[in-house]
Amino acid sequence: MRTMQVAEPLRALVLPLRPAPLLLVAIFSMLIVLSLQAGLFGLAALLILSSWFFKYGFLLLDHAAQGRPGAPVLSMEDANPLGETRPIAYGLLVGSFYLATGLLGSVAGASAAEALRLLGLAALPAVLATHTITGSLTTALRPAAVVEMTRRLGAAYVLVVLVAVGCWLLGLALVTDGSTLWLVARIALLMLLWLELFAVLGAVIYQRRFEVGFEPEHSPERRQARDDRERDRERDRFVDQVFAECRSGAIANALQSVRARAAASPSPLDEYLWIHDRVAAFPGERLGNAVAQDLLPLLLEARRTGDALRVARQRFMADPSFRPSTAEQTVRLAELARAGGDRALARGLVAGFEQRFPQDPASVRAQRLAAELDRR
Repeated sequence: MRTMQVAEPLRALVLPLRPAPLLLVAIFSMLIVLSLQAGLFGLAALLILSSWFFKYGFLLLDHAAQGRPGAPVLSMEDANPLGETRPIAYGLLVGSFYLATGLLGSVAGASAAEALRLLGLAALPAVLATHTITGSLTTALRPAAVVEMTRRLGAAYVLVVLVAVGCWLLGLALVTDGSTLWLVARIALLMLLWLELFAVLGAVIYQRRFEVGFEPEHSPERRQARDDRERDRERDRFVDQVFAECRSGAIANALQSVRARAAASPSPLDEYLWIHDRVAAFPGERLGNAVAQDLLPLLLEARRTGDALRVARQRFMADPSFRPSTAEQTVRLAELARAGGDRALARGLVAGFEQRFPQDPASVRAQRLAAELDRR
């Protein structure tokens, strides 16, 4: 198991130790102790408190699985007995399973019942994960779905099972051998152990979201998509401004706007690239050619020859009279095009070289390259 796979879900162990869940556990544990001492009236309060606590456990599970920041707070809406049925459903499910395995144990032996209960404990996180992702308890109870979820969670599922077993053993020790602790402390620790299991399971679902086909509310992918949308809207506004300047005939102003934006960018080269791709679609070639002439030396200097050839090819196809701004850049691009198998671009770049760059030292290379292209 890779370190990153273990480290990320284990960070969720601190989630139940945040102020909101700690406060809930502290208050509920004290109220439960009071309820245990209040007779029949306390029984009703105990049922309500238990319902609210288990609802909070599922709230914490969803919170971690959705990648939400901070820790959840139990609201009045969340405490609505009709708003969250999973605690009741799983309470009945676990209780029925326990009784059924007990009956089977009376026939097949206690060891068979214990083996089935351990198997059920190992499968429970997969059932919960499937239910969380699909929203369907029926689907979550299908053996094939449980096996598939276990497979998709991969090695991370082993971590969930280990945490579940660890919580169960610690909880058993608190119940059977925790008499030295105050009752309220034992109840609080049992509640924290329950929340720890749900927090880790939620974190594993979030970590393995691609493998299980789950799209959480909060994720780096969603944040990136949101940032990309905002970036694209801002770029559209800039391109509209440049297009308006071009349409009015102020090509120099448009080029100045492009240069100012690229200069202010932390990555002028990438800024020039996307601007070129957008202005290349404008009517006329003047602005596209001017931006390409600014861009090509940057690409060549950065040794991004593929991008340089793409830009040169695009400009040459739009305007066969296009050339880079210097003789050296022209010959260099022609050599790169020849090496890349684009003989048409190479031949077009060196055509009329003497007329465009008279008596330039690069003329010898241009003539040699032109002769070589003509021979083949």
